[in-house]
Amino acid sequence: MCQEGYMRDFLQEISDNVIIADGAIGTNLLAYKSKYKTCVEHLNLTEPYKVMQLHKDYITAGARLIKTNTFAANLLNLDRYGLADYQSSIIRAGVNLARRVSGDDVFVAGTVGPLPLINGEPLSESDIQLIFTAQIEYLVEYSVDVLLFETFVNLNQLKSGIHIARGITDIPIIAQMAFEMNGKTLCGDTPEEFLSRCTKAGADVIGANCGAGVASVINAIETMSGYGVPISAFMNAGFAERIDNRRVYIAPSNYLIKNALKLASLGVKLIGGCCGTTAETIAQFKSAIETEPLSSKVNKEKKKSIPVISFEDVKENPVFEPDIPRGVIVELNPPKLFHMDKMLEKAETLKQAGAKAITLTDNPMASVRIDVITAAGFLKKTGVPIVPHLTGRDRNRISLQSSVLGAHVLGIRHLLCVTGDPIREYHETNTTGVFDLTSTGLVQMVSDLNRGRRMAGDANTEFTIGVALNPNVQSIRLQIDKLKRKIDAGAHFALTQPVFDINRFEILQNALHEGGINLPIYIGIMPITSYRIAEYLHNEVPGIQLPVEVLRTLAKYSDPADQQMAGVEIASSLIDKLVGDVHGIYITASFNRIETLLPILEHVTIE
Repeated sequence: MCQEGYMRDFLQEISDNVIIADGAIGTNLLAYKSKYKTCVEHLNLTEPYKVMQLHKDYITAGARLIKTNTFAANLLNLDRYGLADYQSSIIRAGVNLARRVSGDDVFVAGTVGPLPLINGEPLSESDIQLIFTAQIEYLVEYSVDVLLFETFVNLNQLKSGIHIARGITDIPIIAQMAFEMNGKTLCGDTPEEFLSRCTKAGADVIGANCGAGVASVINAIETMSGYGVPISAFMNAGFAERIDNRRVYIAPSNYLIKNALKLASLGVKLIGGCCGTTAETIAQFKSAIETEPLSSKVNKEKKKSIPVISFEDVKENPVFEPDIPRGVIVELNPPKLFHMDKMLEKAETLKQAGAKAITLTDNPMASVRIDVITAAGFLKKTGVPIVPHLTGRDRNRISLQSSVLGAHVLGIRHLLCVTGDPIREYHETNTTGVFDLTSTGLVQMVSDLNRGRRMAGDANTEFTIGVALNPNVQSIRLQIDKLKRKIDAGAHFALTQPVFDINRFEILQNALHEGGINLPIYIGIMPITSYRIAEYLHNEVPGIQLPVEVLRTLAKYSDPADQQMAGVEIASSLIDKLVGDVHGIYITASFNRIETLLPILEHVTIE
């Protein structure tokens, strides 16, 4: 059958009637996924009859729209399993398996899900364009009747996907987002923004699926109904709980049926299931909707005009003025034991010596220390800004957001977002790095919280966001490109890795100028307290390279006291050359030995 005919049939059908769609695909195929240790979409090739039987069960239950098993068949996700080269085969099989059982009266919807991060960093527009285009082109080439974008939480990404699809095909587009109980997506997008921007981009049907369960879908639909745009809704079977290493969804059938009827009464024209729903669920939906008399309150109301909301019109909380003090920031490590009073004494001493802020490392070198947010809250009593490092290594995205909110409650208003050192293989056996987010992803997350995009109501955080910059690399251009991405994500200032000679600073300055970067930057300085430490830093610590002249100078002295004095003199001399050209100096106290820093702090003056 020609797709044009299906386009007319589907849009006419959804205008005149309620269409029952299928239920969950992924959660019903998970058992087979674990068998092959692969992604669910690969089952189109490894277990085709299981996938086809699932489609058939849904059709037998009464579904007139079935989804292809292609939700995450994008290049990024497939590459995780070494399957990027099989994208075409996986999508072709996914469409064909659905088509083989669909007959003439069932629509086949090619599913497209949200894109994951690339190595923990947000995707660029060019990345989004490339990845979506490949998946959508294959779905259209293999003749789906409808495109279904589902489970999106980022409106910008969804809008880009719809825009790309509309440039490829004229077949109907269904767009669905996943909402939380506060009425927004995890990225802070509202149903009104979604309705406005996605219909403008070319979506024919909009709706909600997944999210925070049935209630969140109902809430979103109530907001979006009444505008004359066809609405879809695919509910979860409640939240899953883990029993005997299996996910079990607990929402009872009568509860789901009651809410399916409510959706129909709100004017929803496409009703299906999401996580945890089965063919039995869909059969119950169909039976209830066909036998229950519906009175659509939407039809009794005057149709509302679709709101015109551009990205610029989205209301966000006022942007605060970042607090970026000029002068010297000193880095300390939180203690390994419970000696916070000693830590407080050191911080007070540094404050009296002229330090304008104190930054605290977050389990440096992947070693266990007092939690950095706790330590920062404790040191806040000094009255100087405390800048805790926040790494993506130890926490997933949920925990990272909780840590950031906790820091705000403690009165912390500065964060340094870093990726974190790798986990050492011998250390803390069976411990793995998380790295859901790298430094750029962390900056974006904190920036979103600053704008109130991830929070309920009008609440927002007010963090001045710092990032790291390493000038001790062969290709400074790559570092500048990375810094630009961090600035685009919301960074306010940068701290560099230690610099040990003026030439490296000048190379960095030239690169920043050529890149058009005016970000306030603190140049890292580390007084070397012994030749032994110098060798260790030079040969073993990532991101630190000492000039041969520094190593030779320290090697001249056999007395450790003389080596320490020479190291302090080298650092002081370098600072004297820098102070007229930098926003600030970032000094690291090796092993928290602040006594080596005091002579330096005494004569540093930065206006």
